[in-house]
Amino acid sequence: MSKILTLLIPLAIAITMFRVNAVLSGRSLRAKSRPLRNDEVERALTRLAAAAGIDHIRVRVFDEAQINGLVTPEGDIYVTSGLVDKLRGGKVSMPEFVSVIAHELGHLAHGHTKRRIWDVAGSHLLVVILGGLIARVIPFVGYYIARFLSSLFVSALSRKDEFEADSYATALMIKAGFGAEPQARMLEKLIELVPGAERISDNWLASHPPVPERAAAIRGNAERWTA
Repeated sequence: MSKILTLLIPLAIAITMFRVNAVLSGRSLRAKSRPLRNDEVERALTRLAAAAGIDHIRVRVFDEAQINGLVTPEGDIYVTSGLVDKLRGGKVSMPEFVSVIAHELGHLAHGHTKRRIWDVAGSHLLVVILGGLIARVIPFVGYYIARFLSSLFVSALSRKDEFEADSYATALMIKAGFGAEPQARMLEKLIELVPGAERISDNWLASHPPVPERAAAIRGNAERWTA
């Protein structure tokens, strides 16, 4: 019984901490953001919403120069002011911008944001179990080896999530009449617009797959689905 408690207590702590952190982060993000108000964007999102079978898509903007989009477990979709600036400056087209929103909808549709808590809890449990086992063979460094292996585990899950969200977004973009090419181009533009984007994504522990792999998968899916 004591061994079971030894495993369950850290797991419960990890789940609780992640929940609290997610709630606080979501509230902070919402407080520091503003609704995205742009007639052309709203028309494009109306098309996307119709294709997804939902009433509307509301997007909020938070001040961050980096180009990014994200979705919270509560279902709020955010984009950075850096991405909006690129849209307004003509560096990013409207369909390319919409593809970012479609990708975040993919995360929501697959339940990635809500499942993340179990990924984190599972990785924590993995560290506890593996750390104890490896430490018996390799004292002192067992915990660090377990943490490295746990990071690989979480990264693999995250990369899988990205491909699933991309696939959903591709189908949605095609259904909405935007086509898949803007989605692939948006990813490729990240290499130009975000310094170090390609180098980071090629890292073993990167949470996102390499851009060329994602773009190729998008074009491959589009070719099969529209043939």
